[in-house]
Amino acid sequence: MRCPLPTLLTIIITLATPLAGQAAAGHIYWVGFYQALPGKAAAYNKALSDIADPILDELVRRKQMVSHVQLAQYTGAGENTNLVILEFPNWGALDTYEAKLDEASRAVLHKPWSEAIAGFPELRRLVRIEIYTRS
Repeated sequence: MRCPLPTLLTIIITLATPLAGQAAAGHIYWVGFYQALPGKAAAYNKALSDIADPILDELVRRKQMVSHVQLAQYTGAGENTNLVILEFPNWGALDTYEAKLDEASRAVLHKPWSEAIAGFPELRRLVRIEIYTRS
């Protein structure tokens, strides 16, 4: 039995179109877990405020990022002393983040991102990075 072309196209389009629950979930959250090195927590927090915050603010202004927050541990004894949470509008924005980060650093601090954070390894170590979406 032959299937008429319009019916076949309708079936293909229907199968190729994602259901509402399968569509892109929305914002993407990049979460970095860091540990300030012994005796360096205050210096690391200052570096975040002086270097990272203005550049991330610029990315928000440019709509490359929705928001960002950097949290310092207040109590507890976990290995993570700092969390950096970056909220992106979509996967595409996350994919181009590093290139846009460098552009923003050059615009705000007049130097590349790698040069702006050159002292960070002396202040902290990266524990892990995780990516989250809304459930």
